[in-house]
Amino acid sequence: MNFASRINYSIDNIERSIVADTLVGTKYSNSQKKKLYREKEKALSKFPDLEKIINIRHIHKYSIKGVNIFSRIGIIPSKFVISDDRIKDMCQNQFWTAFRRQRKRKGELRFTRCPGLTQHSSCPYFTPPAEKVREKLDKADIFIALQTRLFNEIKDVEWEYLTINRLREEIESLIGKKAIIQQFGAGPCQSCHPLPCLGMGKCRDPRKKAPALEAMGVPVGQLCRDMALLTGDKSWEIKWIKHFGLPNMTPKKWKVVFGLAVKLPKNGKR
Repeated sequence: MNFASRINYSIDNIERSIVADTLVGTKYSNSQKKKLYREKEKALSKFPDLEKIINIRHIHKYSIKGVNIFSRIGIIPSKFVISDDRIKDMCQNQFWTAFRRQRKRKGELRFTRCPGLTQHSSCPYFTPPAEKVREKLDKADIFIALQTRLFNEIKDVEWEYLTINRLREEIESLIGKKAIIQQFGAGPCQSCHPLPCLGMGKCRDPRKKAPALEAMGVPVGQLCRDMALLTGDKSWEIKWIKHFGLPNMTPKKWKVVFGLAVKLPKNGKR
């Protein structure tokens, strides 16, 4: 793609530029992606019980308040998922945001980095380098992506992590605990909510830990474009938010994406 006509420093353009500068991002044509996608669909068909739970209607049956905000689920060959340290580095970007203080309704306006950086155990610099994430993705066969509909509620994200952990547990019960190579969240992990993160790399329950896709170097925009390409569902695509949390924020609603890198047993057996 020629970016010469789109010279600016938007997150979208920066991410697309990084994708275009990676081996994985340039290795496969769209036709090759579709061919490999069909192969993974065929491999998944050997596990009909697993196919049944990779379905949004199944996810909505979970007894979790808020689970219906998740709107779509699908798979992609894990080899298409990119991990690049430059995506992780974007967590250092300075931005205007409103930090809410306890017992005060109005937020304090700050120009700063993400508050999870260097503090939260699922955030840089406690996440593995991109080459280690690449090794995890290469061990997996499929990447299950789970995306919400557009929403604007920021008070409680516990349901997001309860859902991804419930899905992980179901998959483990079907094809074994070794099947889950890595799980991914959106933003600082909240699997221990309402307990605060122990921080500084420590974790109460590493099995439930869900570092953000971006914190693992994954360009979420490209992941969602690939999901749209392979499923034919354009609603997978995302728009980046400007001025998050401020009165001039645009767009006013957003979607979040979670994921699981899964290794399928050989010959259809655990």
